[in-house]
Amino acid sequence: MRLVKLDTPEGFMYINPDHVVAIVKGLRDTKIDTVSGTHVVKDPPEVVARLLGMEEIELDVTPNRMLGRG
Repeated sequence: MRLVKLDTPEGFMYINPDHVVAIVKGLRDTKIDTVSGTHVVKDPPEVVARLLGMEEIELDVTPNRMLGRG
């Protein structure tokens, strides 16, 4: 099992890349959704994706307000 050390507002935390579901960019921080819950880290999404070993990252540029309309 491989763990990645990430910097959070409370200190450092270790995350298993196999358990990551999504990486979401916030205003100041990045939110990582895992199978066990949500965690906030300080690094930008591109850095987090690279640290977790993701070679390609799909960017969704749809504004949040448009997602609720259909």
